[in-house]
Amino acid sequence: MLQQTVVTAAINHFKRWMELFPDVESLAGAEEQSVLKAWEGLGYYSRARNLRKGALYLVENHGGALPEDYKMLLKVPGIGDYTARAVLSLAFSRAYPVLDANVRRIAQRLTAVKNWQSADDTSLMEALDKLIPSDSPGVFNCALMQLGQQVCRVRTPDCDSCPLRESCLSRALGVQGEIPEVKKRKIKEKQSTLCLLVRDGRILMIRRDSGIGKGLWFIPALPGGAENSILASLEAVSVGAESSADFRSVERSIVLKERVHLYTSWREKLDPRLFFLPAAAAADIPSWASADGGLCEWIELSRISEYPTASVYRKILDDIPLLFVPE
Repeated sequence: MLQQTVVTAAINHFKRWMELFPDVESLAGAEEQSVLKAWEGLGYYSRARNLRKGALYLVENHGGALPEDYKMLLKVPGIGDYTARAVLSLAFSRAYPVLDANVRRIAQRLTAVKNWQSADDTSLMEALDKLIPSDSPGVFNCALMQLGQQVCRVRTPDCDSCPLRESCLSRALGVQGEIPEVKKRKIKEKQSTLCLLVRDGRILMIRRDSGIGKGLWFIPALPGGAENSILASLEAVSVGAESSADFRSVERSIVLKERVHLYTSWREKLDPRLFFLPAAAAADIPSWASADGGLCEWIELSRISEYPTASVYRKILDDIPLLFVPE
């Protein structure tokens, strides 16, 4: 969970996760949808899928136990070099140093190297191999990572509290705030119109079978270039919600609050529109909704919280009950 996620955001998720999946066997026996639901709100859902795959692999090949060998750990789905080293040092007290962004930043500032290269990583790992104590490798790795996280911070290093300050070349040169160089990323913008199609107490949702959000449920998005014609046709067939005995009268269609979905290198503005369709449209799945593939399904609004989705889509779905006033 701590890969790509800060500690404060992961703590409560971790507690709930351990209640649901207290051991490898329970995770291996869980359905993927249940695992994704438990991960909801953390993002980077491939991590959750890999955890489940890894648990299945361990149950099938190692009796549910983690192997204590580096090469064997690398065969477990979801475990790469960094995770294998962390597991070996923290769980098994094996002298395997780890290299993450925090450790790299400390070394970069100590040596005042602005243009850090992959060869520098190799040299750093060689140095760490010589430095890591065999009697407490986990403590050593944790100390370095926490030093980078809490003291040798990205933008505001606390040099006065750093135990390595006398050896830091960047501090001596007064350039610690310039190292490492902050690379400006070009954030791409995207605008999407989402259509929440509601009929007879159900809403149309799509489960993606590939790409970003694989296995999650999404609100159908209008294809580019056809928004106006599709919106017009939806408006034409929409009805007021007074046809339902459960709710007071509302408009045929409603423009919901705009939301923003942030990705690593781009941001997507989501423009959600809510349409109430007649029951006669129940069996129809609009061709544009399923154009990208995946499973389209009419889901009971009362059960929508059971289906895993990205957090920004959850906020949009949570807006729907606010529009209704029970009779």
